[in-house]
Amino acid sequence: MSAIMMPEIDMTGWPAWAQAAEPQVLKWALVLAAVVAIWIVAIGVKWLVVLVGKIVTPKDHDFEGSSWDLGASVARMFALILMSPLPLGLAGYDWRSMIEERGAGAIAAMVILVVAILFANWIARSLRNFGGKAHRRTGADDTLFAFAGSMVKYLIFAIAIVTALTQLGFPTTSLAAVLGAMGLAIGLGLQDTMKSVAAGVMLAILRPFRIGDYVSLANLEGEVTDISPFTTSLKQIDNKVVIVTNNMIWADPLINHTRQTRRRFDLYFDISYDDNMDHALQVLLDLANDHPRVLSKADTWVGVHALADWSVKLRLRAWVATPEFVQVRADLTKAVKEAFDREGITIPYPHQVNVAYKGNPVLDNAEDE
Repeated sequence: MSAIMMPEIDMTGWPAWAQAAEPQVLKWALVLAAVVAIWIVAIGVKWLVVLVGKIVTPKDHDFEGSSWDLGASVARMFALILMSPLPLGLAGYDWRSMIEERGAGAIAAMVILVVAILFANWIARSLRNFGGKAHRRTGADDTLFAFAGSMVKYLIFAIAIVTALTQLGFPTTSLAAVLGAMGLAIGLGLQDTMKSVAAGVMLAILRPFRIGDYVSLANLEGEVTDISPFTTSLKQIDNKVVIVTNNMIWADPLINHTRQTRRRFDLYFDISYDDNMDHALQVLLDLANDHPRVLSKADTWVGVHALADWSVKLRLRAWVATPEFVQVRADLTKAVKEAFDREGITIPYPHQVNVAYKGNPVLDNAEDE
């Protein structure tokens, strides 16, 4: 079959150079117009996938960075591949035979990608839901299920891309070699990303924290809301969401505030040197043990911590349930201030004293000036 026929233009009266250049100018102008049109159509395909993805993506999940977001870009790429015979045909190639050779494969590739996106999202969502149900019913850790769902989703999508490329006529051996070279180049260029994946695997296996734990990591604090192969999401006290790469978490010390069922708070209070230390210590002990949420009353401890510059520093330790740690600590801090005021125990603080010297000629002259 022949290539696309160029339209004929009456060039009577045209200069010789214009008559000679006209076929090439017309041909490449049409090629450029076809490329622009194809690019616009490919963008339309991408936004169609984005629209569908946003409709089916749950409201509590981020669309950006999801498999639908990635799939939209891949759909645009394959739309360009599918329509590539048109500008090639305008450039003089046999576009009909190219469509016959590539068209079926391109359609199959698109179907594979769409099915892979739907299946990968379904698998990931099912694993997360199963983990959530297991956590609610038996207290099982749902962190590993969330991480496994993300890993399986990316693995399915990678397999789908390779399969789609084979449908477009790429030889398996050549494709393996190209993917190997690309993998090496990507690995060298994205070392930090690979570190994040490796760190994410270690976090999923060792599980120093779980979804729902309140942690301090990478100079941040918050509740762990999600763990993926690349990042960990934290929700802070003011409801901000912070995304931290896993390699930063793995490289720095990590504090898990809610891993244990009980916590022991450690409070310090200052009293004056003129006050009775034994009486103040007894007040602290009684306040702590009288609080209904303080556990293991026999393990409550009070003592003198230090003799500071302007105060005697007392120390109080008591056990509470982890979810009630902040509230009980706030209750006791308020109760101690009220009890000290009631019992006449002074809470000292630094004072600035200005001393004026009388009778000093130098100072007196300075004041007169």
